Amino acid sequence: MAYQGVLDDVRSCIAGAKPSRVPAFALGLEFDMAWNRLTCEQSRTDVDRMVATIVRSVEHFGYDWAMVFPDDYIEFEPLGLDMIDDPDHPAMVANYLPMTPETLRRFNLPDPDRDMRLPIHLEMIRRVRAALGDTVCVTGRIAAPFSSLGLIYGIDTLLLQMLDDPSLLHDNMKFFIDHQIAFGRAQLEAGAHALWLGDCVASSQFLSPACFAEFAAEAAAAVSTELLKAGAIVIYHTAETSPAHLKLQTELPASAVNVGEGVRIAQLREELGLKRCLMGNFDPILLRDGTAPEVAQATAATVTENGAQGGYMFNTGEGVMANSPVANVEAMMQSARMAAV
Repeated sequence: MAYQGVLDDVRSCIAGAKPSRVPAFALGLEFDMAWNRLTCEQSRTDVDRMVATIVRSVEHFGYDWAMVFPDDYIEFEPLGLDMIDDPDHPAMVANYLPMTPETLRRFNLPDPDRDMRLPIHLEMIRRVRAALGDTVCVTGRIAAPFSSLGLIYGIDTLLLQMLDDPSLLHDNMKFFIDHQIAFGRAQLEAGAHALWLGDCVASSQFLSPACFAEFAAEAAAAVSTELLKAGAIVIYHTAETSPAHLKLQTELPASAVNVGEGVRIAQLREELGLKRCLMGNFDPILLRDGTAPEVAQATAATVTENGAQGGYMFNTGEGVMANSPVANVEAMMQSARMAAV
């Protein structure tokens, strides 16, 4: 259940201490939308339905956060992306922008209060915060600069530019540092306590540790630093499981790093000497395919092992799939709360 004191517990975890109760989150948007019969189109355009979905899901499943995440492209559409508006599917790009100096020169920082769907995102945050107050960690979202380039130019183009024209890549990231800081600050002013800094294109799936350090880390650190100064809790996420990459990620000035499923967080922390607050990393496949007792047992083991030393918050490693059984999600969240006490 949502509770007063959750933000104190989150901050205790960030400080590396043991909280009064381990906060229990889940990347449940896809599942919550299906459970509430919310279409993809409604999630990105209908403030009333989206807010009702978030609040109802928090109240029913007992998430300790409320993440407002209409789609991946809401802050990039004003830059001129040609989008496919399919009511039954997530936002998709029809045509990526060309990665040229001319494209970069045309960019201007969007106005979050006026441009396209940015005001919708901010209004969702305002209403969620008004409904739930400080009983959950209200969480907005932005893409880190490296992943921003993948979203607007395409991943293949981005990776080729690392070889062909790295100076143009770095020039673009200077713009997107300012772009994402501005949109992040607007979400904080609207009432968000935290910001999810997504950077999946910077994961080990695409980058070596050396390339992560050269191309992605500095820009992510710059965004995180400024948003921390603005009072945000910043959670960095690539769904990472590579020890070498996680070592680098925990050196970023983020509040916490969310770890992908399939690795033991406590073991990684000990072997690598990781000091940053870590989140994760319950397996969404087990959540979908296991029985409720299996899910409850695995959840309790995850919280108990990782929360023993402090500096840990429970979460799924990646998103909860839409076809996950409701009983399993209920079992996961109930078990996480019981084990976290």
